[in-house]
Amino acid sequence: MRPDSYSTPAFSAIKAAPARVYDFYLGGKDNFAADREAGKKVIDAFPAAPRLARANRGFSLRAVRDCVEAGVEQIIDLGTGIPTSPNVAEIACAANPHVRVIGVDNDPVVLSHQRAAVSRGGYTIIEGDIRRPWSILADPGFNDVIDLSQPVLVLCTAVLHFITEAEEPQRIITAFTDAIAAGSFLALSAVTSSDTDPTLIAQIRDAYKDATAPVIFRTAEHITSWFAGLELLQPGVASVTQWPGRIGLPTTLRILGGIARKPPLRRP
Repeated sequence: MRPDSYSTPAFSAIKAAPARVYDFYLGGKDNFAADREAGKKVIDAFPAAPRLARANRGFSLRAVRDCVEAGVEQIIDLGTGIPTSPNVAEIACAANPHVRVIGVDNDPVVLSHQRAAVSRGGYTIIEGDIRRPWSILADPGFNDVIDLSQPVLVLCTAVLHFITEAEEPQRIITAFTDAIAAGSFLALSAVTSSDTDPTLIAQIRDAYKDATAPVIFRTAEHITSWFAGLELLQPGVASVTQWPGRIGLPTTLRILGGIARKPPLRRP
């Protein structure tokens, strides 16, 4: 398959969509009956799902704050999702008002709500599918905002577990990490199968079986491999509940997150 030939799922109000289900977990109202039905099935199987979603959100915002405080002034928010508050742009601009944030998403509901909120200073939203990373990197709207010769934060949280192996998540990550400058950061998170009850995995897969994208559980080792060639920050790849600002949650279902820095090119 050609690198950027993956097709974007068509909009559907009768099929659950990951961004809208996530909005439901976070207590939002920008979701449809199908999204709520899928979300309720997950909550029936794992009642702490909304708290885990909030913990993942907290990990994302912590990554933003830490990287901006480290000097990053550009953020690429892949799969930006339906806007909530506090959000990536708010946290980034609170730490440094000169930060530029570009959100990327392919969900029409997300795009509509994000464009309505685009009055936020330093924030831009473009339509894009992370399964076609080179199309995003070549987008004029992207290049009007992001200077890839300077350090950036690539934020990709709770997105890759909706990318199948056939859609090559490693290819997606590598496209971005190859494009960004040394001193840039990658922050990502994904649900893991490691130490997870197979029955619970089956129940969550079933909840998403009719959604616009299936949920894919991967081992901790697999998720860690996505950071190959980068320098992981402490505490490494860990449950999003175990990052600084810990949240006590059941460990029967975990989202693993990590932040890594792209090192300088080593000369022979």
